[in-house]
Amino acid sequence: MEFKPNPMTIHSDTYDFIDSSKVNHVGRSVLITGASSGIGLATACSFARAGTFLIALTSIEPFPTYVIEFISEAAESCNHPPPTLRSYYLDVNDIAFITFTVEDITTNFGKLDVLVNNAGFMPTPSPIAESDDETYWRTFEINIRGTYRMTKVLLPLLLSTPNGLKTIVNLSSIAAHNLRSDSSAYGMTKLAILRFTESLCQENQGDGLIAFCVHPGAIMTKLAEAMPKETHAGLSDRPALAGDTIAFLTEGRRQWLNARYVSAQWDMAEFLDKKDEIVVGDKLKMRMVL
Repeated sequence: MEFKPNPMTIHSDTYDFIDSSKVNHVGRSVLITGASSGIGLATACSFARAGTFLIALTSIEPFPTYVIEFISEAAESCNHPPPTLRSYYLDVNDIAFITFTVEDITTNFGKLDVLVNNAGFMPTPSPIAESDDETYWRTFEINIRGTYRMTKVLLPLLLSTPNGLKTIVNLSSIAAHNLRSDSSAYGMTKLAILRFTESLCQENQGDGLIAFCVHPGAIMTKLAEAMPKETHAGLSDRPALAGDTIAFLTEGRRQWLNARYVSAQWDMAEFLDKKDEIVVGDKLKMRMVL
């Protein structure tokens, strides 16, 4: 991947240019996986502030009552009515739960503009030789198989929505590019998501699909608790940075973002100014440079 963002401004919290209260998603529908806390919940609140009509949330954990309150209050703070909320207990590796969720959304609403594949898993760091087989492989099942399954079953609805955004945002990570000792499983899955997204775009290039990956930033979430304690101090970015960036980037059909990797930490005004450089150079995609 060839792209040097410096001297691009780096952010750790949301800012005026991407402020979701200035973004327009009125009348649209979005589904966010892994949305009971952290980045997923922040993303739901960002879409609510942008006026989204329907927000479907999935999580393997029970939804606390405050989740619905937070999202409704986010909408009302920007003078939007509370969105229609659908919360689903969902294991992204259980096809029965996934099928029920898709059928319910299709039957009751019949539309989907944006899919945000945020659900993920990070094992406790350990060398490959000392790793637990089940935990190591669970990283692949949730991060890759889960993303694949949610995308596969929701793609028909996403592509058939009249005048829809037809957009998928897959959460990747800087870990896809940084080789960190004892974290091979997580890094490999986030790298695989980049290639999965590229394949998805290639296969559906004639259907109007837009799919790209976002690194949400260095955020202290439940997922990140598995990281070594000495790294926690560096996880100082705010979840709203990721949420507002995703809501901002999906406001319109940005076809040029197809199959690319974007960091929420990058200043979006400066990033958009580099559009021609990125497109002409076919940058922010995975390839081997010899």
